[in-house]
Amino acid sequence: MKTQLSYLFAAFLVVFSLKQSVKADILILQYGDIIIGNVIQTNKDGVDMQQSSGKVHWPASMVSQVRKESDELTTNRIPSWVKIISQLASKEWAHDIKQIPATVIDNGSLKDVPYISFRCNTSGYEINIYGDLENPSCLEIGAIGYNVKSSQAKSNCVDFISSVLTQQLDRTIVQSLKWSPKDITNYLGTTFEVTLPNEPDAYGGWWISVYCEDNLSNARATGAELLSITQPKIRPIVTPTYTTPANTAQSYQWSDKDITTYSRPTATKSPNSGAVWVNGYYRSNGKYVQGYYRN
Repeated sequence: MKTQLSYLFAAFLVVFSLKQSVKADILILQYGDIIIGNVIQTNKDGVDMQQSSGKVHWPASMVSQVRKESDELTTNRIPSWVKIISQLASKEWAHDIKQIPATVIDNGSLKDVPYISFRCNTSGYEINIYGDLENPSCLEIGAIGYNVKSSQAKSNCVDFISSVLTQQLDRTIVQSLKWSPKDITNYLGTTFEVTLPNEPDAYGGWWISVYCEDNLSNARATGAELLSITQPKIRPIVTPTYTTPANTAQSYQWSDKDITTYSRPTATKSPNSGAVWVNGYYRSNGKYVQGYYRN
């Protein structure tokens, strides 16, 4: 009996450790590099983080954003972006995670909805999280570039989406989607969709997405918010007349190299075309604002 209890206790510790390992804080360095660990403290000198290699200090000059995963339970069917990226970091295939410039979408249901974009596995996968980052309205992952024809990459995308959704039935729907031809299912206001590489909005990738149309409409940025949390792909010669919030850090502006290397091409020539979302925004009191470094 004692031996059985010992085994059960050991098994509990393993399961508990696995659950704990998924929870993590995120440090985004200048120009998008992602560091996963547990933040010990932040101050004017930088950030102390507990990582797998031990305690590491990151100077303030290298830090763009610090986001801590909340312990609060969510009723949202898509969890917060920190939980999503923490879960992504736990996957063996998701190495070299990097935030990239997200091109403003100027048509369709995603028109003017702010989002953040990440790539991993030497740009073999792209992950996009839309709307209020604490309560996203859409999550998508795509097998892109050299991975677009890989059955294993597509399987990884399906398994990843399943692993982050908070409701079991939603996970079951994702697992049941057909990979080809195109498949789409709607359940209780949420759409589950496979997008094929030859579709206009696929940018040559194979995608699986989960989204709510009503939430996307509510997440759309206003004209003033677009000015506040976007930057042009080509920097204007004349300084813009609008102002950004006080304490806004320069690190939230993408470099020309990142925009040229990673951002998607612009689909149309609308007034808002040719812009990318800044690499740090959040929603406060119903309004989108540009992030800033806080002690």
